Amino acid sequence: MTQNLKKSIEVLIFAAEKPISAEQIAHHLELDNVAEIEKLIEKLNIEYNEQGHTFCIRKVAGGFKFATDKQYYHLIEKLYEEKKDISLTSSALEVLAIIAYHQPITRPKIDAIRGVSSQYHVHNLLEVKLIKIAGRMKTFGRPLLYTTSDKFLQFFGLNNIEDLPNLHQIRELMQTDVAEPQKMKEEDQLELLTEASDE
Repeated sequence: MTQNLKKSIEVLIFAAEKPISAEQIAHHLELDNVAEIEKLIEKLNIEYNEQGHTFCIRKVAGGFKFATDKQYYHLIEKLYEEKKDISLTSSALEVLAIIAYHQPITRPKIDAIRGVSSQYHVHNLLEVKLIKIAGRMKTFGRPLLYTTSDKFLQFFGLNNIEDLPNLHQIRELMQTDVAEPQKMKEEDQLELLTEASDE
């Protein structure tokens, strides 16, 4: 029974177009015990590791998805670059970093932090759905408030916004990069994102 459940979980995660939550998996399998789903996913990952598989199930944006083991990132870098549909300039990453670390935030506040207008980059980030409008500030003029989106979490492989590295972790990452300059594009963008926030 347990083995069949694990196979069913694998199928649902594999077939889902975006990260699928434990609650959604339980619903599709007509189960009430969500905790059991998460335990089985943990067991699957242990089995993948013991069997030497090159993939695992990772929690991203509140859901689960299959992901390649980090040690094999260099093998899929070219393929990843060819399929990427979002290209961010350093200025756009700077704006994205400010929003990520200061959300919810208004565009005037972003402009004040950067010292230049961010209207163009905010518009583009909305277009690619890495940020979203979260409401209006209850002050004069009622400026729009911006936050990151679920697509942002998926794009950078994060489960929630609390997974963003803090300043201490950022410094450690920057020191590690001196010894390991070769990175996946996805990691490069996270690195630029955090560097922009540090500045």
